[in-house]
Amino acid sequence: MRGFTEEEKIYLRTQLLEKGRSFFSVHGFKKTSIKDLTNAVGIAQGSFYLFFQSKEEIYFRILEEEEEKIKSIITRQLPSAMTAKTFAAFLLSGIQLIQDNPFIRQLFFEGELETLIRKLPKEIVEEHIHKDTDLLAPLLDSWGIKDKQEQDIVSGAIRSFFLLAVHEKAIGNAHYDQTIQFLAEAIADKIFARRMNDD
Repeated sequence: MRGFTEEEKIYLRTQLLEKGRSFFSVHGFKKTSIKDLTNAVGIAQGSFYLFFQSKEEIYFRILEEEEEKIKSIITRQLPSAMTAKTFAAFLLSGIQLIQDNPFIRQLFFEGELETLIRKLPKEIVEEHIHKDTDLLAPLLDSWGIKDKQEQDIVSGAIRSFFLLAVHEKAIGNAHYDQTIQFLAEAIADKIFARRMNDD
């Protein structure tokens, strides 16, 4: 049996990601098998491992793609004249996009995020975190937050805010909206108070 050409590999990897997005969004991580994905694409189950190390990895790669779409949208929404109020609104807009995304919503609904991260190779998770920090670095730099350690802390705070979507039940449905509003304003106020002090 002949192997796949490079063009076929690119096509099949894209197809696996597309089918995975569809299956995971509808059925969730646990109820979707590698065989479901390979059958949908029309390749042998063993061929899956030419493209991904595990079901966890393909799931995480799709999650990254969905996050990139959201980042692209919210980055375009950033106003040129940023204030604490507009930055808080930016954070709230971002978390709403996360909650409205069917793939990410399924991940949060199943409560699989922590399990997924534990099963992934450490370098994949670290690479993902660095990407987030690198994306925010120019913005933070323009706000006078130039120290690398401080940038990591602020990026971590923003990343943690967006992960609040996982904990809606723990926070309490009755107070969830008010809680994220409060935290968005607190993060924004902290960042912009620092800017005023530096100025």
